[in-house]
Amino acid sequence: MSKPYDAVAGLTLRSGKPCIFSQEPLPQEPPDYMKDMGLAFRVFSESPSAPGYLWDAWFKVWKKPLPDSASTCVAYGEAQSDITRHPAKPLPLDTPLSFDMDGQYGRHNVRFCLRKDSQGKRYLSTAVRKDGVSACTADPLKNSHP
Repeated sequence: MSKPYDAVAGLTLRSGKPCIFSQEPLPQEPPDYMKDMGLAFRVFSESPSAPGYLWDAWFKVWKKPLPDSASTCVAYGEAQSDITRHPAKPLPLDTPLSFDMDGQYGRHNVRFCLRKDSQGKRYLSTAVRKDGVSACTADPLKNSHP
């Protein structure tokens, strides 16, 4: 079975919110067969007790710099979209989450958890999936950037 995304995305925290970006360079123009697909950003709770979308926004035309670095990332819930299927809800702590960037540049995904350390500072941790159930770990997310 092929994986459900093209590339693993990167995350960083910006003002305490996860901010997604492609870890691979994105072409200035999307491939012809993907033009007009727009760009969507989605966060899904993979919690066994409360699964569902926490944010789902779609942009017909992306007018900002492409999110291909930590400095041009798209922060959770902050972008004004053409269609918002699910407005951003508060992000729960210690809950396995999935952040997708999908559309004319392919699908980029990262699973993570938003946690607090012993000093109360937020950080991104790794989420693992075993036997169809996702869970948070205390391990910092490897593809995150300070």
